[in-house]
Amino acid sequence: MRIPTITTFLAFTGTCLSALLLLTSCSWKSAPEAGLDDLSIRFQAANQALSIEPMLALYCLTGCDTLMTSRLKGALAYELGLPIGKIQFEGLSGAAEETIEFSYNGIAYGPSLEPRYRMRVIYDVEDGFTSIFTVGQNNHGEWQIICAKPKPPLKY
Repeated sequence: MRIPTITTFLAFTGTCLSALLLLTSCSWKSAPEAGLDDLSIRFQAANQALSIEPMLALYCLTGCDTLMTSRLKGALAYELGLPIGKIQFEGLSGAAEETIEFSYNGIAYGPSLEPRYRMRVIYDVEDGFTSIFTVGQNNHGEWQIICAKPKPPLKY
C-alpha cells in the first residue's frame, strides 16, 4: 500500500483547483428578462402582417420626427415577411450604434428609450441575413425597439 506524499496531495489539489476555476470562468447564458420573450413573439407576428403598422407599433416612436419615421418605414418594408429563423437577446456590447447618438444636418439625435439589450433577428434565408435592433423598456414596463429622436436644443 502506497502512502500519499505531500507532492501527490499538492498535485491532486492543484488539479481540482484548476478544474474548479475552469468551471467558474464559463459564462452561462442568463435567462432573458421578463417580457423579452413577449417582444420576440410580437415581432414574429408583426413580421407576418399584411401591413407595416403592427411592426411600427413595436417601436418607441415618442418624439421621433417624420424624417426618421419615413426612413424606418423604408427599412422595415424590405424585411417585412422574411421568414425568421431565430430571435435572440444579447447584452449591449458598447458598440456606437447601440447608443443611437448622432448628428444629422445639424440636428442631434438620441435614443427614444434607454438602450438595454440587442435583439438579433436571424432570418431563415439562403444568405443568413441578420438584423440587430436595440431595445429598451418604456414607463409601463413594456419592451420596445428603440429609434432615434431629435434631442431638445441646448439652452444656455
